[in-house]
Amino acid sequence: SVNTLLPIVRKQGNALLCAPHVHEQRFHYFDTGIKRLIIELELDDVCIFLVHLSLKFRHRQYQLRALHDLLLTRRKPVIVGGDFNTFWGTHEIYLFMRAAGLRSANTAGLASFPARAPRIELDFILVSEQIEVSDFHVPDVRFSDHRPLVCDFQVRVPETAHGVVA
Repeated sequence: SVNTLLPIVRKQGNALLCAPHVHEQRFHYFDTGIKRLIIELELDDVCIFLVHLSLKFRHRQYQLRALHDLLLTRRKPVIVGGDFNTFWGTHEIYLFMRAAGLRSANTAGLASFPARAPRIELDFILVSEQIEVSDFHVPDVRFSDHRPLVCDFQVRVPETAHGVVA
């Protein structure tokens, strides 16, 4: 396996810190790429997906298609975050974002890679239209080759026809 050939791969991971109660966690797997795990956390009002996409462009495109299909099955607003390995930045995931109804929380296009002197936006937090981002920043933390992304948000609850919150 790749883990045997490249032991560093065994030591890489993702993390998600959230305050609300986690109702359910699910693990999905891409069919292609070395890193195939999709972590899904279902909270009260939102589903959060954590991904680490392939370094290979073709595999990333297959993964984005599978991720799009998975997102369409969810009724709650979604947040997708992780290392997208998009060396062309948002241009590479533009069609995915449009098709899935997502936008980047990083409106300033802040770079996160490499951690010592970020020049490229490889990491993203993408949010549904019902998600209101109140703060987004990339702190100067160097525990990894990527800097972390921090996103504070609220889910907008739609109003009913009578003006009463559902």
